[in-house]
Amino acid sequence: MNDTQKAIRSKTKVKSNLLPVEERINNFQEVNLGYLNLDEVIEECKRCYQCFSKSDPNERPPPCMKYCPTHCNSRDIIKNVLEGKINEALNIIYKHYPFPRCVERVCPGYCQLHCTAGKKGDPIQIPIIKRYLVDHYGPNDEFFKSEPLKLKKVAVIGSGPLGLTTAYFLKKAGIEVTIFEKMAIVGGMLYLEIPEFRLPRTVLNEEIENLKKLGIEIITNKGIDEKHSLEELFLSGYNMVVIGIGTHKPNWMQLPGEDSQIILQAIEFLKDFHLTKNFPDFDDKKVLVVGGGSTATDAARVAKRLGADVSILYRREKEQMPAGKTEIADSEDEGIIIKYLTTPIEFVCIEEEFQGAVCKRMELGEPDSSGKPIVIPLEDSEFREEADFIIEAIGQRPDLTGFDTNKIKVSDKSTIIVNEEFYTSVPNVLAGGDCVSGSKSVVEAVAHGKIIADQIISYFSDHK
Repeated sequence: MNDTQKAIRSKTKVKSNLLPVEERINNFQEVNLGYLNLDEVIEECKRCYQCFSKSDPNERPPPCMKYCPTHCNSRDIIKNVLEGKINEALNIIYKHYPFPRCVERVCPGYCQLHCTAGKKGDPIQIPIIKRYLVDHYGPNDEFFKSEPLKLKKVAVIGSGPLGLTTAYFLKKAGIEVTIFEKMAIVGGMLYLEIPEFRLPRTVLNEEIENLKKLGIEIITNKGIDEKHSLEELFLSGYNMVVIGIGTHKPNWMQLPGEDSQIILQAIEFLKDFHLTKNFPDFDDKKVLVVGGGSTATDAARVAKRLGADVSILYRREKEQMPAGKTEIADSEDEGIIIKYLTTPIEFVCIEEEFQGAVCKRMELGEPDSSGKPIVIPLEDSEFREEADFIIEAIGQRPDLTGFDTNKIKVSDKSTIIVNEEFYTSVPNVLAGGDCVSGSKSVVEAVAHGKIIADQIISYFSDHK
């Protein structure tokens, strides 16, 4: 890039194309349409500073690569795009993600938080750039190539982001892989929790079909239980087992009145909506969603599309909301009110008197060990919020039904305990993703999956 180009580098991003608000709230069509042509992509790529491109990237990686959980070198992806080397850019993407069309749609963009361009203007829109490339040019021929079979077999429990990623990289290395999924569908949280307006099912299903074409076997309606234990898997010929069961069991607030029929769990509500269509009639109803993460905003936006008047209650400020900035902005654009520094202390359902939540105002104190400010209830600040339904979205934990927790060590939060190499307390059994870390992002589960695959490949190489 010459001095003239540097001087005219725009501080303003090329905006992603969005479905108009008046259209989106009446249907479940995809909201973020990304970039619609290559010119938009190139224009955004021109804003990149190409940080440390002349130094050894192993010694000084660019911020986007350093802070991405998968360490994807987005700087070199952008460089290849500007040089017209689309296939080279795709090779970098597929080196890190086996289903990038899904990942880039739901990625919170950790790379953008540390982007150099973002210090004096808008950060480079990295996920949207990569999304355009994989939507229009991927997967390339390299995706379907794998090494010769090594006569090793691995069982993967769970078909979510962790399981799919681990299976892909193992299969690429010539290792036979079978994914066991206890549900009738494949995709885990990608299918069960994330609504179509963020991740269309056609995109998810196409990427899963590509993994099957590579030779990955996926068996549905079969998880871990008394008849299908970890021990049985080893006896049937599997050399290693990987657990990636996610966090599909909801946490409860443990408040008075929580046993009322007006109280729903976000994860269960979203599952019912996507699988059975067995959910309450929300048309013209008032709905409160409690929580600040992606599950909360997803549940709120689904309820809005089902005809409800929706508000979100969050106990901290907007800056601390775990949901992505895009998800928060989209929720607000769609008419969802977010009430900050507010938390329920009791749920009430008295017919013909009051139905809803007794809430309390909060203020923020000093940061706790996690870095988030503690929340302090304000005295004499109680007030009532009426609601026909209240949806709790305050976190999830793994469902360990069928697992022998006398053998496989778990934490007090029901997450599976692993060492630095992702091995559990059971020999030759590894685990990763949300069932180890607690509910995180899809890209973090993908990062775990790649590391676990590398661990297994290395183990088989050392124990031929």
